[in-house]
Amino acid sequence: MQSLPEEPLVAFHTTPTLSEKFYTLREKVLERKPVLRHIVEKHGDKVLYDYAKEYAQVNLNPPIKRRQDELIGTIQRIVTERLGDDVGVSVGEQLKKYYFVSTTDHHGAICHPFFLNGNLISSATYFDASDPVLSNIIVLACANISLNNSSYPRGLLFHSNLGNQQEMHRLSFFPASDRLCPVYGYRSYTHYDIERMKQDIERKARTQAIAPTVAQKLMYLIDTVYASDQALSAATFSDQITLTNTRLWNQFFAPNHIDAPRLIYIEQETVVSELLINYHLNHDTIIKHILFNPKLESLIHKYFQGIRGAFSLFEQSGTYFFWALPKGQKYRQQLWKRGEYLVTADESYRIALAPDAIAEALRTKEIIPSMLLTFMVLAFYYGLKCLGGFSQVNYLTLMKRAYIKMLADLENYKSIEVCARVQTKELCGEVTLAFLKNSEGTLMPATGLDLLLYGNDMTWTQFVELSKNVTLAEALNPLMSEFYKILFPENTRQADLAALTPEEITHLTGLHEKIKPCAIL
Repeated sequence: MQSLPEEPLVAFHTTPTLSEKFYTLREKVLERKPVLRHIVEKHGDKVLYDYAKEYAQVNLNPPIKRRQDELIGTIQRIVTERLGDDVGVSVGEQLKKYYFVSTTDHHGAICHPFFLNGNLISSATYFDASDPVLSNIIVLACANISLNNSSYPRGLLFHSNLGNQQEMHRLSFFPASDRLCPVYGYRSYTHYDIERMKQDIERKARTQAIAPTVAQKLMYLIDTVYASDQALSAATFSDQITLTNTRLWNQFFAPNHIDAPRLIYIEQETVVSELLINYHLNHDTIIKHILFNPKLESLIHKYFQGIRGAFSLFEQSGTYFFWALPKGQKYRQQLWKRGEYLVTADESYRIALAPDAIAEALRTKEIIPSMLLTFMVLAFYYGLKCLGGFSQVNYLTLMKRAYIKMLADLENYKSIEVCARVQTKELCGEVTLAFLKNSEGTLMPATGLDLLLYGNDMTWTQFVELSKNVTLAEALNPLMSEFYKILFPENTRQADLAALTPEEITHLTGLHEKIKPCAIL
């Protein structure tokens, strides 16, 4: 793990006390996330470019190779339906040779810095790859989030700088009244929604919240990426995100005249639903037994209780393998196993825990696979390498251990053989290298739209250079303050630690001397 400078810089009036606070903050985060600690200790000194090059190294064994055709065929079919035959074939060929995807992102516009940067870093390594098969950034994004999640999947994010005021702006496809609806299964935006978004841009320009040139660029982006006939005719918002993210991603590289790898954005829940319907619910697999064999229920409670992404009966958190999204209702609900049924807490919805009933509910999107079930299918059964964020590397590792312990009790050694080599400690998200500099010289994480609005023909070159100069540990350090707030409820935080800012940490660690902005307000 990289060490801090002995004498912190004085730009923020740093003292040994500030250094001690940061060490304490980081230690508290790593105590809660031991797998993240392991990654930092093992790989922290690697520059991000070299670390990302290792994503393509996948552990496979013969049972996984026999199963992977089902998974690859399913993903290829979904990609073909949305992006065409040529793209589907390209994705299928890549997965046969490079059996990994990112499961880091939320299924929304590729704007939020957490998700933008991970995919940009992966993309940078593709240019030096000698194999033309490696031509797609494949993301199985999580759509089982609310439209108003902090990553803002219901709209677009960008900064403005008019006068001495910097502001983060949000352009939403959907009304605020639907902000708690899940992305998964949500309706497509319409021509009316696009017009409302344009009116918002006009209002911002009229009130001088954004410059006229910025408004013009935004209008062009809306017309060319989001208001196309193909996007407006898509069946769901998830379908639209697949189409529009591919186009938006290409726009990022246009000023640099770069033929970038394609960005493939598919929601993981649809992939898992189709796999369950076609290969598990009515077939003799371990996944079917986990779902329907009552003899496994006690083992499921024994080993998965309390793991994030699974469930806790004591805290009434999570759900039992599926979330309910009943017809006519906006919000997802927890499901709990009661006898041969899955039932919501208020018993307003119930579904038989039987193959035909589950299959039909998956087809109509009345139920959504949980995070636990999603990773049981993708990672533990099919052996897919899933790149993740700072939380995923921890809970996915815990899920794998629990899964293997359950299989050991069942003496199912074949399934243990498949799962044992699955890689769960592959960090991809929450690393920021794309920075925006404002008129006062302050650096802030850039959004995807910031690169379009304020980037230039050197944006990509500077980003790649930075990825080859900044280590994994250096890039993670400024985020420790955000991780601390995520991991510790407000009433349990130390005020002096919570007050530490990413800017202070950036200066304390000397990272500010390496950072070069990719865009300038």
